[in-house]
Amino acid sequence: MNQVRVIIIDDHAIWRGGLRSLLSGTEFDIIAEGVDGQDAVPLAKEHEADLLLMDIRMPKTDGLVALTQVKALFPMLPVILLTTYENPTFVARALAGGAAGYLLKGVERDELLATMRAVLAGDSTLNRDDFLRALRSTGPLTGAKMDIPEPLTVREEEVLRLVTTGLSNKEIAGLLFISDGTVKSHVEHILRKLGVSDRAQAAVWAVRNGLVE
Repeated sequence: MNQVRVIIIDDHAIWRGGLRSLLSGTEFDIIAEGVDGQDAVPLAKEHEADLLLMDIRMPKTDGLVALTQVKALFPMLPVILLTTYENPTFVARALAGGAAGYLLKGVERDELLATMRAVLAGDSTLNRDDFLRALRSTGPLTGAKMDIPEPLTVREEEVLRLVTTGLSNKEIAGLLFISDGTVKSHVEHILRKLGVSDRAQAAVWAVRNGLVE
């Protein structure tokens, strides 16, 4: 088998050791390890890797920020995010940032290997269905619809969740497969219905009313 050079970045030594054990005896060779997202770019520069596996929640620089930094310099380096959080905003930001995969840390060995191999073959295993599934997992609103005279539509709720992640209209449009103009119209309707003047205030409303974490 041709060896595949892998960088792993995670602040938990036990998890890094677990990954080493999971990949033992396969074509995947861990050539470098980092303990924080701020290690991602330096390690990618130092080592000629084929794949990057990275946690999201880390003390200094989280994996989502590191993802955008890595992809800006190494657009062809596939990145798979490994996390304990099935969070729709994380999935959305992973999609927008160019991640090739998003896996929960409880993933079985066979699924992890299958995802890594699929990504190396040029397939992105992170897609719109992942985002929509995570979005549905948030459950119903906790009273938010009752706090405004005119309730948000289901689509407006989706857009507002994405607005809270800091994504642009263009990025939201790409995730939801709609036009930039349609997103702009949805945002205008959201602001009017919530009685707020900008996206930041809309995001605060969404958090306070349980639309997002």
